Amino acid sequence: METPTYLAAELRLPTNWLDYVILGIYFVAVLGIGFAARRSVKTSLDFFLSGRSLPAWVTGLAFIAANLGATEILGMAANSAQYGVYTTHWYWIGAIPAMVFLGLVMMPFYYGSKVRSVPEFLLLRFDKAAHLLSSILFALASILIAGVNLYALAIVVEALLGWPQWVAIVVAGFFVLVYITLGGLSSAIYNEVLQFFVILAALIPITILGLKKVGGWDGLSDNLTAQHGPTS
Repeated sequence: METPTYLAAELRLPTNWLDYVILGIYFVAVLGIGFAARRSVKTSLDFFLSGRSLPAWVTGLAFIAANLGATEILGMAANSAQYGVYTTHWYWIGAIPAMVFLGLVMMPFYYGSKVRSVPEFLLLRFDKAAHLLSSILFALASILIAGVNLYALAIVVEALLGWPQWVAIVVAGFFVLVYITLGGLSSAIYNEVLQFFVILAALIPITILGLKKVGGWDGLSDNLTAQHGPTS
């Protein structure tokens, strides 16, 4: 059996100065968005809700990009390799209906009540106890999710670039902290839009090359049929 260390060495990219220049340009662009968004932040409403002025298509792309993070790209790919197409049912049955319900049913309540967060909405709707409990649960969930995302990112960076995991975590956490502190929600959303196009620029060629390697769509279907048998 191949060891994880051997697999990581096999995946290592032959990086050079140009790769790090491109990476540096990306980091500068991320911070540039934060500094640009900072000019529009004057109140807490601007920081937390972007002044309620962002276009729908921008927030929509950011919402999609938020569901294309490290856990989705790495975790869903790993689950798909292990369990097959069953993994997609998590999105079709679980995630997509929930997101549609949030957008069509819950968002009008949040927007109409002029709140800045879900815990604040619960404070208006119920009482301080509900607000406190929701705030604590949200904070814990955010910390845990951020930790998983940073760890997943660090695994990929270590395998591809050879950076120690702690270095990747510190670098990523530093840049996220800076642009969020500078521009609040506007900075976060516009960086999500940037990352949306970066993710597409990577995933589309990978998909095309993967299909080409297995012989196109017909080759993929034949391989699946050979492994699992014909479906009725």
